[in-house]
Amino acid sequence: MSSQKAFNSDVWIPDIRNLCLEFLGKLKSLPGGQYLKFSDELGTIENPGKLVKEYHGTVTILKNEIFKKDAETFNIDYHKIAAVYIRSFLKFQPFFLDAPGIKIAPCRLVKLANEYFCLPFLEAIFRAFNKDYAGLLELGNYKDYFIKLLFYYRKNIERLDPLSFAHIIFFVEKEYFYHSSL
Repeated sequence: MSSQKAFNSDVWIPDIRNLCLEFLGKLKSLPGGQYLKFSDELGTIENPGKLVKEYHGTVTILKNEIFKKDAETFNIDYHKIAAVYIRSFLKFQPFFLDAPGIKIAPCRLVKLANEYFCLPFLEAIFRAFNKDYAGLLELGNYKDYFIKLLFYYRKNIERLDPLSFAHIIFFVEKEYFYHSSL
């Protein structure tokens, strides 16, 4: 079975890369942002990189847990897709500081670029699956707690259970993005 057939979400690889590069461009002007780099571990649709291969492996395990013998027949929902991709981002940390002899202390957003990237990523996922809604992801006071949670998971990736995290993502969407009944 080809990767494309098994993982329909692979068509997003170029869009995710563009989102990463756009995010990187925005951080370049912040203190320490000039030292921030992007290690492109996404690969291509035809030849996925290690970040996407990690996503594939985790999704396969997840689908087998959820659907058992029908795992190849059913797809997971976008909250689980987002949870697994975020897990891959946090595990491989595609944004990194390349700062030998750094002169400027990087700001928090630059130091935690992988965690902060998850916010525009979630917004993009939410918009893709709520086509009639052009809202923004505004976490308000919850934003700092969400970033701290992501930081904890980055440091303890084995503790990030994709199913539980998908429920958190559902909550974030319901409360902070899409305000009609889901």
